[in-house]
Amino acid sequence: MAPYSHPTHRPPVDDRPPEQLVAAGLLRRHPDPGRHPSLGHSPITYVATTLWAELTALAIAPPAAEATATALLRTLADRAVDAALAPGNERAPRDDLYVTDPAHIGPHRRAVWFRRSGPHGPITAAFAP
Repeated sequence: MAPYSHPTHRPPVDDRPPEQLVAAGLLRRHPDPGRHPSLGHSPITYVATTLWAELTALAIAPPAAEATATALLRTLADRAVDAALAPGNERAPRDDLYVTDPAHIGPHRRAVWFRRSGPHGPITAAFAP
């Protein structure tokens, strides 16, 4: 697995607190308190609304949308690796960005990033830029 190999490519920085991004409609709170071993045993606290919309659209029936999106997000989290472990990215901080290989989410192959906000901070899931 070679998900993230460019050492200078970092997520765009938005200095607003996550709750302001929720209020702006860019993030949603994620109700799954599960701890994810591949994410340093941290829960996913926020999900980008664009990612959530693509995951819920994969549900077979509208009533199953939330459960489908949660299950898919858990599967993606299980496959994430610490970006600092990728060749050429050894100087990146550990445990602040986890990445997946691109997968079909909707009509396109896209990678998902799980980004930690500060040391021991909450994790936000979003599409890689």
